[in-house]
Amino acid sequence: MKKLFVLFFLFPLALLAAPPVFQGNGVCRFILHDYSLPKENEDKINFIVSDLLQRHEELFGFTNPDLHVRIHIFGRFDDYATFATTNYGGVEGEHLSQEITNLAGYYSVHDNTVVTWRQRDPTYLANNILHECSHAIMHQQFRALPIWLDEGCAVYFQFPNFMRSESAARRLDYQWFELEQWRKENSLPPLRPFLNINPQEFRAQDPAKTYPVSWSLFQFLAGTPENQRVMNALLQECQKKDSSAFDCAIFLDAAYPGGVGRMEKDWHAWIARGAANVLAKYRKP
Repeated sequence: MKKLFVLFFLFPLALLAAPPVFQGNGVCRFILHDYSLPKENEDKINFIVSDLLQRHEELFGFTNPDLHVRIHIFGRFDDYATFATTNYGGVEGEHLSQEITNLAGYYSVHDNTVVTWRQRDPTYLANNILHECSHAIMHQQFRALPIWLDEGCAVYFQFPNFMRSESAARRLDYQWFELEQWRKENSLPPLRPFLNINPQEFRAQDPAKTYPVSWSLFQFLAGTPENQRVMNALLQECQKKDSSAFDCAIFLDAAYPGGVGRMEKDWHAWIARGAANVLAKYRKP
C-alpha cells in the first residue's frame, strides 16, 4: 500500500518534469521560453526558412521534403545565456569559445537545434535565425563539412535581398572594404592552410576576419556554374571520408583548373573586382 502511495504521487511529478516538445506546422518547430510568437510571425519565420531551404537545394542539388528545423527562442537574454552556457557543447565537439554577450545564437549539431533569443531588433533576429538555420540545413544534409564552407554558407544566406536592411547592406559593403584592404596588405590568410583549418583552430582566430574570409570564399565558389560544380564535388568527396582526414587543398589541386595556387590568384582578383564595384557608390563624384 505504501509503495502504491509513493508511485501515485511520483507519476504526476514525472509528467510535470517531462521535457517541452517542439511545436509547429511549417518547416520550423519551436520551443518558446518566456517568448510570445504570434501566428503571423511564426508564418513569417516559416516563409523565410522555407525560402532558405529552397536556395540551399538549388545550389547544392538536393531535395529533402522531410527536413525540419528545431528552434529554441528565449524571451530573456539571461535565460538564453544560462541555457547556452550549459548546452553549447556538441558544435563540432566544441565548448563555448565566445563571450556569451557576443553570441546571438548557435546551432548544436549534437541536439540538432537552433538556439537564439529575441534580440533587440526583429530584423537582426530574422538574420540570426537564417544564419543558424543554414547550419541546421547543411548538417542535416551532409555528414561532414569544412568549417570555412559551413560558416561562409551561413553568412552568405543570412542576408537575402528581399529582407536586407540598410544596416545589413552597409555591413556587407564593409566586408568588401575589409577584404580589399587585407588583399592589398597581403594579410589574407594563405589559402592552402585555410582550406584545411579545423573547427578548433577556426574558433581560436578572430571572427572579425575568419567569417568575412569564409563568406568571400563561399561566394567566390558559388558565383559561377563551373565553381559550383567544383564546390559540390568537394562536398560529395568529403562525405566519403572522415572529415578530420579529408584534405580540401589536395582535392582542389585536382578539381580546380590550375590547382589551389590558381584558385588563390582567382579569388584575390575576384575580391579586387567585387570591392571596386561595391565601393564605387561611396566615392565622391
